[in-house]
Amino acid sequence: MAKISIAMATYNGEPFIRKQLESFTRQTLLPSELIVCDDGSTDATVSILSDFSRSAPFPVKIVNNLTRLGYTANFLQAARMCQGDLIAFSDQDDEWLPLKLERILEASRESEALVFAHSVEWIDKNGNPLGVVYPTDRLYRKYIRENAFHGHSMVIKRSLLEMTSHSLTPGNYREVAGEVEIYHDVLLLEIAVAMNKLLFIPDVLVRWRVYSEIRHAWTMRAWTKELRPAPRAWVSFADWMFPPDLARRCAEGALYFRKRSALMACILRDLTTCGRDGAVASARLTQSMNLMAKQADVMDLRARFYGPLTRKARVKLMLKGVGMGQYRSRKKGGVRIYNVPRDIVACLFHQNEKPLA
Repeated sequence: MAKISIAMATYNGEPFIRKQLESFTRQTLLPSELIVCDDGSTDATVSILSDFSRSAPFPVKIVNNLTRLGYTANFLQAARMCQGDLIAFSDQDDEWLPLKLERILEASRESEALVFAHSVEWIDKNGNPLGVVYPTDRLYRKYIRENAFHGHSMVIKRSLLEMTSHSLTPGNYREVAGEVEIYHDVLLLEIAVAMNKLLFIPDVLVRWRVYSEIRHAWTMRAWTKELRPAPRAWVSFADWMFPPDLARRCAEGALYFRKRSALMACILRDLTTCGRDGAVASARLTQSMNLMAKQADVMDLRARFYGPLTRKARVKLMLKGVGMGQYRSRKKGGVRIYNVPRDIVACLFHQNEKPLA
């Protein structure tokens, strides 16, 4: 029978990690092992893990990172240490339902998929249901069509890691991406989708703890794990339309897309040894890599556009952006046409001009 490992990355998870660990012990099919990589917690997280390891009904290995790796590299490290045929990613503050591992194992017997994803129920910090099942509720159903799933709802086959044995290692990730977080689940999911090796299971198998909802500018909708998110402050219409850090955010977006494109190039080199599936995925991922490179160019231009410029220089940049297709949809590498009015206003009225020499 196939074995399932749990790969868990932790950092200051004291408030909720006990409930997550307890949910592992209630599985109808126990994992073959739990690998935990702690990224330098300063609270009682490691102590809680150590206590749990002494009574857990399965082997527990705890790794204390000497230097912080960051979210993505830490998860990649934990996953690569797993010995199971299947690897289930786990956050430190959710709660698994008892049938999760058994249901995934059943699905893996009947499928050649490399990634198995399932639905989750949202709960608040006290464990109370929030009345949302993601992504099968109507509001979020589009994420099923877009194959947009999160790591806490994903289980992968070990062979997916073997296909990326050089590119998706903690060391290579840090070398290529640096401090930019591109997320392990996003990368692995993209490869599986390119190979047509994703299976979605609509069963609710995890209770996902959500504290507050936010939007990341350069990724899909995401949720913060901050216990006390900062209250919204009242801003003027001008500051809402042209935030003081708008140029910086555009520059960060350009860096994200450029790093992701570079990492995809590394993945493509790995996939050249994966036969027919690798060839199919390579063609699709090459398109994705080129799209991200174009998005990086667009965001670079927008970072300059919202920087200190004369009105004439800003108009020239806007026209240049039109020529490179910056107002196309995101699927075509643009920022969508609704940004046109704001950019026109910026050209006409936005006072952020560079003094003339």
